[in-house]
Amino acid sequence: DRRTAAHCTALKEAGHEPMVQAKTGLLLDPYFSGTKVAWLLDQVDGARALAARGDLAFGTIDAFLIWRLTGGKVHATDATNASRTLLFNIHTQSWDEDLLALLDVPASLLPDVRDCADDFGITSAAVLGAALPIAGVAGDQQAALVGQACFEPGMLKSTYGTGCFVMMNTGTEALTSSNKLLSTVAYRLHGQATYALEGSIFVAGAAVQ
Repeated sequence: DRRTAAHCTALKEAGHEPMVQAKTGLLLDPYFSGTKVAWLLDQVDGARALAARGDLAFGTIDAFLIWRLTGGKVHATDATNASRTLLFNIHTQSWDEDLLALLDVPASLLPDVRDCADDFGITSAAVLGAALPIAGVAGDQQAALVGQACFEPGMLKSTYGTGCFVMMNTGTEALTSSNKLLSTVAYRLHGQATYALEGSIFVAGAAVQ
């Protein structure tokens, strides 16, 4: 969804991308959800009023699923998904006031950020027929990195699906690329973030189809 491309371009032209990259490891692009949230708040009638009253919540798909599976009891995400929103400071491991102000997104919308292996609540028996713990959450490419057992700095995975994604474990240091690679949270365990560099081709298998 490229509807916020003009917003991203305006932010770049205003000189904000270096600050955004320094805090988030990301580039200003509609692919990430921060400008989408701002767009929704501005385009949907009454959305900002709901947000101001604390009656609106935002999350990536994992947060939505957790909310639904727990019957609305838990509004949470993990550090890997938070790191792809343009709103999360990957160095302080917290939602960033400067980024929230830049995109005009109220902090009240945001989910609690937890480790990848953590307590994300119990599923409602009315949803799955049983009360089951939700104990792990990870973003798509980060989950693939873990699935390929890339637990040491320098280990790298490349996956081929709708898009192609290369991700390399950089350990406890978030490296900054001079070639437009992304810096991101690879996973967070026991409060300690492990970082990665990522290169993306957004359309791969989808082009073949």
